Amino acid sequence: MPHEKETWKGYTLDELRYMRAYTAARIEINRDRLQRNFANIKKDGPIPKTGLLGKVLGTLSYIDIALVTFRIGSKAFRAMRFLKKK
Repeated sequence: MPHEKETWKGYTLDELRYMRAYTAARIEINRDRLQRNFANIKKDGPIPKTGLLGKVLGTLSYIDIALVTFRIGSKAFRAMRFLKKK
């Protein structure tokens, strides 16, 4: 990594702008992909109707499922920790 070198003086303004634009584009692409996945839930497709959970899990990739599970789990653990303190 460049910032681990002793002679590194920092990122240039152009490099910072590039990284911000790249990150914004990556976020937008992921947001669009999630919207398309959830839009597939609404319309009838090759997924058999086994309830809402089956539809959600059928249209999401394993990475999406892991991300949603992690977010829900971290919020649940945070809430449990908060309630334990009281």
